[in-house]
Amino acid sequence: MEKMLSRNRRLALTGAFSALVVVLGLPPMHLGMIPLGPNASITIMHIPVLLAVMLTGMYKTKSTKVGISALISGVTVGAVFGIFSLILAAISPTGALDPLFVNPGVSVLPRILLGVFAWILWFVLNLIPHMPETLSAVITAFLSTLVHTCLVIGSLYIFAGAKVMGAMGGRGFAAVMVLLMPNALIEAAAAAVVCAAVVGSVTVASGKKSKLSQETEKKS
Repeated sequence: MEKMLSRNRRLALTGAFSALVVVLGLPPMHLGMIPLGPNASITIMHIPVLLAVMLTGMYKTKSTKVGISALISGVTVGAVFGIFSLILAAISPTGALDPLFVNPGVSVLPRILLGVFAWILWFVLNLIPHMPETLSAVITAFLSTLVHTCLVIGSLYIFAGAKVMGAMGGRGFAAVMVLLMPNALIEAAAAAVVCAAVVGSVTVASGKKSKLSQETEKKS
């Protein structure tokens, strides 16, 4: 029964975060895009992928099955993110580079790899003795967000290099990354704050629930 409840919980979280990705990206509101000015904005659409990994993998255990479950959840939500990006690029492109995201190598693959990278980092950090889960969330979210930016831009150059070079005024991958780094750092900081807040809240709530369960067991 306990295993079934855990499996159902993970399935529910995966479904909820997949739905959240869609809600954040729905036009015309695009709630997942936060404008910083007339020519700049940051995205938080990748955060559900990170939370899917963290919240389905918040188990201090050496069980491989639990670790793989968190990986599957992250990859699933990442795939939903990528497929939804592909659909949006096909039906309602808003920028010069958006049509390039019709290629699954540009839209889907980087988001799946984001789930994989976040899972590896989260899993490794949680193997460190006495590492607070909130701190693990901050590190995982911050670094994973930067890696996500690199993966998306890198895939654009791999699968549509000539078109990207033309749209970017002849700039190569390194030059574009330097140009985007301020935005990427803000996105990483935003992801770190959100993930730390959510994971911290869940940790506190779980701790209170565990204490309540122990007290109930003692009384019985």
